[in-house]
Amino acid sequence: MEVAISEDVAPVIKDSIHREIVLLESKLNLVKGEIKQFEEKYHSTSSAFQKKFDKGELGDSQDYFEWWGLIKGLKTLEDRLNKAKAVITRW
Repeated sequence: MEVAISEDVAPVIKDSIHREIVLLESKLNLVKGEIKQFEEKYHSTSSAFQKKFDKGELGDSQDYFEWWGLIKGLKTLEDRLNKAKAVITRW
């Protein structure tokens, strides 16, 4: 689907997308830092943790649910960042 954008509005939209990219990158860094803390605390990679968690092999610790949520959130942020970058690249 193509959308027509007038020349006077295009710079505003581009600037907004650039700001969104910066914010998403910042959020990604924060989430990655929090995930790393869990990995260090539990001496496990996130992928190994997620496999065990999804199979129900771990307990019901609040940490586990938070870690799982961070992993899911990370994927969502990465997807949004990739989409925002794709828009700018195609522009």
